[in-house]
Amino acid sequence: MAQPDLHHPALAVPPATGASRTPMATLVYEMARMMFAHPWLLALTILPNIVTPALQPVQAWLAKEVLARVAKGDTRFALPELLQYAPYAVAVFLGLGLLHLFEKVGNRMFDDRLLIDVQRAWFERRGTGCVGEQVARATNDCKNTVKIFDLLQKELWVVLVGVPAVLIWQLTLSPELLPALLFSALVPFAASLLFGGLLQHLSHRGLLLLGSVSSAVARGDRGDLHRGQEQLYRNRVRFELSKQASEVIADLAFWLALVLVLLLSIGGIWPLLPAELSAAQIGVFLVNLNLLNKPLQAMARMHNKSREAWPSVRRALRPHETPGAPL
Repeated sequence: MAQPDLHHPALAVPPATGASRTPMATLVYEMARMMFAHPWLLALTILPNIVTPALQPVQAWLAKEVLARVAKGDTRFALPELLQYAPYAVAVFLGLGLLHLFEKVGNRMFDDRLLIDVQRAWFERRGTGCVGEQVARATNDCKNTVKIFDLLQKELWVVLVGVPAVLIWQLTLSPELLPALLFSALVPFAASLLFGGLLQHLSHRGLLLLGSVSSAVARGDRGDLHRGQEQLYRNRVRFELSKQASEVIADLAFWLALVLVLLLSIGGIWPLLPAELSAAQIGVFLVNLNLLNKPLQAMARMHNKSREAWPSVRRALRPHETPGAPL
């Protein structure tokens, strides 16, 4: 495997004393170079994440075909009639399953290779200091840094491909429901972004506390160890509460948005929905709403995970810089 060139100007180590903080763009460029150092693993990881979101909206087509028959009042299906849909269903779900398998295996291989690269880059710049904190950075900080790569490998492509694919299918099947679909999906997405700043602050504080605990272990200081552990425990509880709260609020906003769409349409304030809907239209709308919600949730995860992992990126790739604000 090709390894990142640690002597490239973008990776050069500035003086430790009085050095300004490295711009974010430089660090992003450095991470991109690490990713492209392994083109085959990158392709194996990214391609399933491009194809899968493009195929998933086919489920809406299957739903429309079946529900269109129900809407005609013929709620009974002969077994031979149902069997004609079997090849489509098997092809779609088998294809999606195989893509999922390849994505998972490729993602694990790529993550482990990138972790090695990040640790090697950190090792060349680690400088001197407490052995305990050095070990914590080599393991925890470098592992957290790889989470940023994972966002670029997976969530980014789910968003870039998944959102247009769902919108195109909605325009093809029921274009009149597109405004309601967008409104119902964007409200929970916006709600999920509210906790990004808090997650980043707690993540940065957790890194400092973990380093303090590791230093206490290296010194054999039981008192500092116990105090640091308790502080780290409380910080992790607050972090988990904030993270789960963002997801709960997003789920709640999803259903509130649907209710709001109905109220606005019934009251004539903003008629996002037609006065009457067929069973097929409702089925397509609900399937596509669920499919659109997935890439938007992926975008929200990108935001929250990037805020969570970014402090580790700077500490792993620029350990000589004085720890300050996470960005």
